Amino acid sequence: RRKAEPRIVNIETETLIDLLAAPDTTQYSGLRDKALLCLTLDTGIRPKEAFNLLIEDFNSRSLEIIVRAENSKTRTQRILPISQITAALISKLIAVRPQGWGSKVPLFASSDGACLNKNSWGSRIQKYSNEIGVKIRPYDLRHAFALGFLRNGGNALFLQRIMGHADLAMTKRYIAATSEDLKTAHQTASPLSGLMRPKRLRKI
Repeated sequence: RRKAEPRIVNIETETLIDLLAAPDTTQYSGLRDKALLCLTLDTGIRPKEAFNLLIEDFNSRSLEIIVRAENSKTRTQRILPISQITAALISKLIAVRPQGWGSKVPLFASSDGACLNKNSWGSRIQKYSNEIGVKIRPYDLRHAFALGFLRNGGNALFLQRIMGHADLAMTKRYIAATSEDLKTAHQTASPLSGLMRPKRLRKI
């Protein structure tokens, strides 16, 4: 049987703003969550790839995150550019880590230094979803990055490289989704719509 194609999830901008405001950054877990949310929305990194990041995979000076080959779904290393906002949050997260953890404790660790997993991260996202009243799943944030990247004029080939797609097949699904946005916007904004009003036919 053919595997069903994954659905493309679109999250409204206002919902993403509410989601980023939800974590309590005065606590370690909240700061970690916000940093991970920002990293995902900044790069589209897969949750499992993010869970395995170490401090050494983060470069605050060059604004980069390295996804090592052994942690990549495609078994190919890739370098992800990140924004100053994400870099600042990750730097702050590193600064509040217990000194005894050392460099081998994951970058986005639990409060006791353990590695996050899909269940623990899913529970955190569920918590924030309940708070803002919108159902969001961890992988939905990867879709939000891809759609936002294309809508803001990002190049499809660059998107493929950043997201680690083996080929353009999956990337094209995001392109198709944003093409629907273009059609809707055109139908609403086309000047011709206001110029060609239907005329009433006169009976003879």
